[in-house]
Amino acid sequence: MNTIKEIQPFELNSHIDFDYAKSFSSCGMPVAIKGIKGEILYMNEPAKMLSNSSKETIFVSYDEKLSENAKRINELSHTAINKTINVKTGSGQIKERFFNIESITLLNKFGLFSGTLFIFHDLTPLVDSIVSLSGKSGKNGTVYDEITGMFLKNQFEEVFSRETERSERYRFPLSVSVFYFENLIFFGQSSGNDKLNQVLKYIGIYFKQKLRKTDIVFRIDFNNFTSIMPHTDFENADNKFKKIKDELFGLLKFPNNVKPALKYGISELNLKKHYKNYNLLIEEAKINLRERGNLSAEQNGRYAF
Repeated sequence: MNTIKEIQPFELNSHIDFDYAKSFSSCGMPVAIKGIKGEILYMNEPAKMLSNSSKETIFVSYDEKLSENAKRINELSHTAINKTINVKTGSGQIKERFFNIESITLLNKFGLFSGTLFIFHDLTPLVDSIVSLSGKSGKNGTVYDEITGMFLKNQFEEVFSRETERSERYRFPLSVSVFYFENLIFFGQSSGNDKLNQVLKYIGIYFKQKLRKTDIVFRIDFNNFTSIMPHTDFENADNKFKKIKDELFGLLKFPNNVKPALKYGISELNLKKHYKNYNLLIEEAKINLRERGNLSAEQNGRYAF
């Protein structure tokens, strides 16, 4: 009997009877829409800039062949690159950028196929971090936890510094979350290490599916985790983790007295308050976790970087 319900892939179907420019003009990520025959119906400004800076198509094809760099990154980590685009920088140099392109089927009001929405998740900053960290890793270039697939603790500082500086430079919101799973130790004691590792692996897969491609999650130690969420404010981060908490609790089919339950705290970067003191973000996330009645003194001590 399977104790864990299989995570099913999901597809979002949406109607296209709306104003594209009004809906996507303020979106920081490249967004494009193709019609029934593959014609481009809409591109927001980031998508236009991406297309204009490249001599090749920015859309992923069914027979797409990834570059060797992209293949190596996908093998080295759990990144899901499915498109590389060579773009011309302001200095005239050619830079390879790495993307996960998400496609969403659009339906008209009659439920018929009307086009496809493409969202371009730019994974280049994450790839840069992976390349940098793999060169420093003494573990055969491994930069992630083998069980959960999340990044390791010793990589947090570099990635955190890079993402907060990007948020400061480009003025986009950034939030962090600290979280752990109540009852995880009791579950391991009652079910054994094999079952425990199975649950941890499942949790890693679940977070990878539910978080965005640009969100970065770290396993700090046995039962302490931290996530960095670029382009996400406090409210959206809180809603995201609340949904994950509720869904995950229902998916893990164990007795409640040993069922791992997600406990989390959120904080959002404030450039005036946190300038050059970004570690306050982690402290404030711990305070938020404690205010929810979820953070013990022991857990508080473990979130030390």
